[in-house]
Amino acid sequence: MKIEKIKKIKLAELAIFCLMALCSGVVIGIGAITSLLANHYYAVWGKLIGACLFSFGIFVIVSFEMRLFTGMVADIPTLGLNNVWKLPVCFLFNALGVGLVAIVAFYSPLAGLIVPQGKALVAAKFSSSNWGLKNFCSAVLCGALITLSVKSPKYAPQKGLSATVGVMFPIIVFAFCGFDHSVANMMYFYYFGELSLRVVGYILITIVGNIVGGVALPLITLLKERALKQETARQE
Repeated sequence: MKIEKIKKIKLAELAIFCLMALCSGVVIGIGAITSLLANHYYAVWGKLIGACLFSFGIFVIVSFEMRLFTGMVADIPTLGLNNVWKLPVCFLFNALGVGLVAIVAFYSPLAGLIVPQGKALVAAKFSSSNWGLKNFCSAVLCGALITLSVKSPKYAPQKGLSATVGVMFPIIVFAFCGFDHSVANMMYFYYFGELSLRVVGYILITIVGNIVGGVALPLITLLKERALKQETARQE
């Protein structure tokens, strides 16, 4: 009986985890749509307006403790081997959530505005020389900013306005700069309409870059905390 109870609890936790990851994907998908629309309507100011609108998506994800792959990357140093499975599962359901939004938007009146924008965005990425290296560096910077965003509530001096600004400002920066976010990029690739080795390669490079950039600060912080504990133990 005890074993069955444990299995049920684990299944329930898995279901909640997947649901929260799916919801994150939906929120990111909506954020990507607003960004595309802002670029269409507001030209020069579109990137800034779109970045601000996109940041609300991350704010919602952090506030409701949803599961976002690029946010979970920050927990890798303390995640443990038993929980590594959460990363690919989270990305899968994030991508599914984005896909659901992409499908709904494709059959909505917005399709004529956002689909060409998405295709043009991906085409511009591939037209760049050394796009693989540029993609990786862009994803590293994005990962670092996402980590700053999701970890800011923990270190904010006050849990009100300062925490809110800490969550949203790094997102505005990365979205305005156009850094590669592995989950948000899925929206643009859905509309690009091509499944090829270069598309798969671009997605994988983005994932690796997000991980490298996202794990750097938490790893340094963890090493610092361990060094301080060792120093305190020596003094005692």
